[in-house]
Amino acid sequence: MNERRESIRLSDWLAARTPRPPHELSSALSRVVGEAMCIESEIPSTLIAKAKGLLAVVGTDRDAAVDLLAADALITYAMEAAAEADSIDSAAEHAMQEIAGVVK
Repeated sequence: MNERRESIRLSDWLAARTPRPPHELSSALSRVVGEAMCIESEIPSTLIAKAKGLLAVVGTDRDAAVDLLAADALITYAMEAAAEADSIDSAAEHAMQEIAGVVK
């Protein structure tokens, strides 16, 4: 299998996912990933890191709902990317360890 070594903008990768998320969630995802770039094989771990960062600062009021949905979507997309790369087991284990580290 030939791994692509060029960098991809996470926002472009997310924009190519179908079906597209609702506008408010899509905007939240764009805000969280910003201009981040990585190689294709790093998409799962990079998305997990973005979700972890978001979970670490999310509030507890009703306004936090969109951020929680965005974190959930980032983790889901990370698993999708891992499945496409046939690395779902290692990505899921990595996600569990990283997310568990956020819980206090």
